[in-house]
Amino acid sequence: MQTRKLAAAAVTISLAALGAVGTPAAADDDASHDRAHEERDDGDATSDDDATSDSSDDATSDDAISDDAISDDATSDGDGDDRAVAPPRPPRRPAAAASTCAGIRGNGQNLFAHYGALARHVEEYGAITCAAGGSSGSITTFVLESIWANPQLHRCDDGRRCTRAERDARMAVMLKSFPGLVDTGLFQDAATVGALVEGIAAGDIVELLRGPLPQEGVDALVRLLRDLGPLINPEVIDLLLTSPDPVFHALDIIDGLQKGLQFQVDDPRVFLRTSVIDFDAFATLIGGYGSFYAGYGPADRAGTEAWFDACAAPSLGLTWQQTAALPGVGTRTCGETFADLFNAYREAFAAGGSPNRADDPVGRYLPVFGVTGVLTGDAIARWEEARAAWISADPIPFEPDFDDVGTGYWGRDRELRRMGRALDRRFDDLGSQQFVPLGPATWREVLSSSPAEPGFSPGVPLSSGAVSVGGWADPLRITPLEALGARRTIAVNRLGGVGGFTAEVTRLLNASDAQLAALYSTTDPSSTFYVGLSEATGVWCTDWDGQDGDPNLLFDDAYTSPLITDDRRFLRPRNGYPNVGPDFEIAGCTPGLPVG
Repeated sequence: MQTRKLAAAAVTISLAALGAVGTPAAADDDASHDRAHEERDDGDATSDDDATSDSSDDATSDDAISDDAISDDATSDGDGDDRAVAPPRPPRRPAAAASTCAGIRGNGQNLFAHYGALARHVEEYGAITCAAGGSSGSITTFVLESIWANPQLHRCDDGRRCTRAERDARMAVMLKSFPGLVDTGLFQDAATVGALVEGIAAGDIVELLRGPLPQEGVDALVRLLRDLGPLINPEVIDLLLTSPDPVFHALDIIDGLQKGLQFQVDDPRVFLRTSVIDFDAFATLIGGYGSFYAGYGPADRAGTEAWFDACAAPSLGLTWQQTAALPGVGTRTCGETFADLFNAYREAFAAGGSPNRADDPVGRYLPVFGVTGVLTGDAIARWEEARAAWISADPIPFEPDFDDVGTGYWGRDRELRRMGRALDRRFDDLGSQQFVPLGPATWREVLSSSPAEPGFSPGVPLSSGAVSVGGWADPLRITPLEALGARRTIAVNRLGGVGGFTAEVTRLLNASDAQLAALYSTTDPSSTFYVGLSEATGVWCTDWDGQDGDPNLLFDDAYTSPLITDDRRFLRPRNGYPNVGPDFEIAGCTPGLPVG
């Protein structure tokens, strides 16, 4: 496997001076020792990285997007008087070694399952203050960090520091509220693609393209794209207007769209076709949600505090639907109060002048990491050649060497170095060998590339020099978090193993049967998936494929899903959650069980 060596040149990140690897806390020897750890494991421990100044090898990395560069401006009301209006800053950044770290598996439109599992975990065990996620999991990781960034998570209405129970109740209710955003435009990308496919069918555009006057079909497609709003990628319209063979491009894009909605990938052109979605606009949209959760700019702090007072503690043990029906502020329910807060915020935010969380660096407030599959080495040149040929309507095969495919992690350089060194020392599975440190970046880069999966987007060139091919890679994300020195790790997973989309994309990148098994086998103890399940302190095993995409059903299933664990701390949930233990035998969540 050459990925790690090739990445040094392709990604232009120096691994010359490795920092000390964080050491996990010692194993619990007795109940009193475990209780002592529990008292410290509240997400408030500060990181050694933050307690000391940057070493010289970080001068051109972390400093490029420094904490100081966004300090109080990140919570400005946008009126030019930051000192007068900036809320109290959140506590210092937690250390991974004192944290529960979550590996969040991407699942497209089913991401509401993430929030059910995370909310239950926070209620029963305390704040999650470290995470890694790709694809839709990168969105959830971003939202998790945004919630932690909100000063009102940590300071209660009288200015005192919230108790741990108060803080965790506030964090949990914010996680629960995510399904409440469904009607606010959160999935405008999916709605846009759906409307496009419906418009293509209604206008008989494919028939026109294949008829005697195919340019009529091209013109009809361009008109439809122009009518569908700001999330349509202007590059796809430019392509159809300037293409040497617009009929080829129109038919190929339509074919990709129809298959993309089914997450069906059966042709390497999925890495080449121009996207119909403007993923930078998508990142701006998601960044606005993060700004709301972080309390940036025009946040209604008094209204938020009243919502917390009315709804946080009473929501313990309740789903979002149940929480939304509780009495809220005044005559409004908790759900209506939340909607009022968000809608007022969105209107004020749209007026401009407020910072967008998408422009914050990854890991500003927590040790968190965006994840995506990447091309490195010779695969980059092969992709560039094939992409240029596709744009010229003269397609050629895209056939990368799978040794040049890796799993890229964005985050702070010091933490990525820790990951890399400990992965080399502790793990020899194929997925760990594919680890590629992408270095620091803004969330905008992550959100505009990791969710841009094959079928919806071509490869995306990154600031590191690599090319992103979507956040499907390394679904569990556990071994890098273990290598970082996490106190505990949890996997937000689903029953049924990998299969489907992830395996198909991996095969299109020329992985052999042996390499597929080395990554995804549920019965081979040396496979990356098996190792991840085995290393995780706990596995939340949801059934997100069985909920027909319904946001509330997805949340509810995950909120009541099994936590597979033998960890003594996890076997003592605060509120007596019963669905916890080591004896669940669920294929895809319990190591060693065959799938299918």
